Parts: sequence; C-alpha cells; structure tokens
Amino acid sequence: GFLRLAFGSTRWLALKTLTYTDAKNVERKWDMAERTTKKSMDKPDASVIIPILKSVKSSTLETILIEQYRPPLNGFSVEFPAGLIDEGETPQQAAVRELKEETGYVGTADDSFPSNVLCMSPGLTNEMVSIVVVNVDLDAPENQNPKQELEGAEDITLKRVPLLKMLKSMQDAGQNGLSKKMSMPIAMLYGFAMGVELGLKCSSDGAEKK
Repeated sequence: GFLRLAFGSTRWLALKTLTYTDAKNVERKWDMAERTTKKSMDKPDASVIIPILKSVKSSTLETILIEQYRPPLNGFSVEFPAGLIDEGETPQQAAVRELKEETGYVGTADDSFPSNVLCMSPGLTNEMVSIVVVNVDLDAPENQNPKQELEGAEDITLKRVPLLKMLKSMQDAGQNGLSKKMSMPIAMLYGFAMGVELGLKCSSDGAEKK
C-alpha cells in the first residue's frame, strides 16, 4: 500500500507523510515535501537548461552560469538556468522561454540530447526535472544585446564561461562568487563540470598510452 497524507501546506509547498510497505512487508512512514503545482508523477516539473553558446568568430564553446540568492541556504547558489514548466508546455519550450527570461539569450532546443525524467533530492521531495540543451547563436541579431526579463522577486547575476573551464569558475565562485559573494554550486551543475573534466582527463590519459 501507498498513502499520502498532507498535514500542512503553503501556496507553493505541501508537507506530507507517506505510509508505504517496504520490501520486507513492513509498513513504514516517510515525511516529504511536494510542490502544490505538481500534476503528474511521470512528467517533469521543471526544465534545467544547458546553454551552448557558439560563434563563427571563435572556436571556444561557452555556457551560462547564474547566481541567485536562495533563502533556504541563507546564501547564494550557482546554477544552470532553470524554471518550472507551464501548463501545456513541453520541457523544450519551457527551456527556451526560461533561458530568454533569465539571461536574455534566444536559442533553440537541441533534440539530439533527449532527457529522461530525473529526480532531484528523492529523500526529501518528488520534484522531477528534464535537462534540455539549448543552442545559442551569438552571431544572431537577437543575441547582440541580450536583456533579462526577470519577474519581480528574481535577482539573477549571469556569467558566460568557457565550457571547458566551468569547474574552475565554480571553484572560484566558492571563494567570492560571480558577483563577489560567497556562492555554493548546485550539485547537478558541479557534477556536470566534473564530468567534463573527467572526460578530458580520460581522453588525455588514453592518448598518452597509445
């Protein structure tokens, strides 16, 4: 059996106690948080965006990191752009919209990188996301003077960084942030950057052994 019992909620979050039967047929309880906007257990709530910035004037691929104040941390986080998926939107449509709102850049979703529905912090919440790669043409007219379209409570600092130097950028952010504030990278972003570095190291090590 599986039962959700809500015992408190705000406009955006509900606190619930789950009653479930484990693999040993023992009934147990688990406390969790859930978005009040959640409509499905098999669809993502939000899109996490990996922007890939390209220009014919440079061989260097760049991406965008954003920094914003997160009250639960009582501090600043460094993240990829991201946002909730609106009713009737696909994850790809939401990603393109949110990228423009948060950074001002206009891009197109790259369908060659499909994403599964992914959990975020499964010991605490059932929030789910999809990751969407968005290609941004820096030579396009609409990207010559990008301007953020932030909502009232949003205060987002952004920084363009070379894709292959993301890890160093975040390590620096841990010292003084993108805007001279102490900042904590979100785990998904840091893991992505470590994966890039690991791929480069493995490729280099493999080339040396040949």
